[in-house]
Amino acid sequence: MQLVTWNLNGLEDEHLDVRTEAAMFNILLGVPIEKAATTPNFKPNTPDIVVLQEVVERTYHAHIIPHLKAAGFNIFPQKPSERSYFEVIAVRQPILAANYTKFEYTQQGRGLSTLTIDGLTILTAHLESQKSGEKMRIDQAKSILEQMNSQQGAVIFAGDTNLRKTEWESLNPKKTNDAWEITGANKKHQTTWQHKTYKARYDRIWYNNLTIKKFETFGKNKITEINQIASDHFGLRLTFE
Repeated sequence: MQLVTWNLNGLEDEHLDVRTEAAMFNILLGVPIEKAATTPNFKPNTPDIVVLQEVVERTYHAHIIPHLKAAGFNIFPQKPSERSYFEVIAVRQPILAANYTKFEYTQQGRGLSTLTIDGLTILTAHLESQKSGEKMRIDQAKSILEQMNSQQGAVIFAGDTNLRKTEWESLNPKKTNDAWEITGANKKHQTTWQHKTYKARYDRIWYNNLTIKKFETFGKNKITEINQIASDHFGLRLTFE
């Protein structure tokens, strides 16, 4: 089973439609559309679970819903959130339960989306941003880890945590696995957000009671039409049993 998570940078209006369209093709094909179009006998590598952050109403209606529905996904939420930007979870199995809960401590309207399918609970969030959000961001991460550790079955969190290295270490997450760390901490896939020379591992996948086979980042190629990458974040692709 394969999961993809990606912060699509929906708050940046420049080339938003072109960037989001390219991202959706990359997610659902497994490669940029240019590569798919020029590869003989190409077979798409479509994930089973898609988790997105920084979705806005415009991209939700114009790009995300059409592509995911055409690919056979069930989607939460079924209509745009009242928040100006929000998260989406899409699965290729029946949704047994889904809900959104606002964090107790947030100044930026952040919260946790939870979706359950047969045998797996999926969580996503976009934690408090910027240096000033450190205390709230740590509190939010703690609440996610507590919820994960309270689950008896398989559970996976995938999202934009905005956590700095020292913040993650301060959480002392002994019971919860970090997918990048467990799969060997490959430097090639360490960076998930980059601005000029500053690099960070903000986007993370945590899990309990699962076996992880592969972890990689993608979405680093520039879109020819605009000479930009699809987002300031890279996508994360995880394969698990």
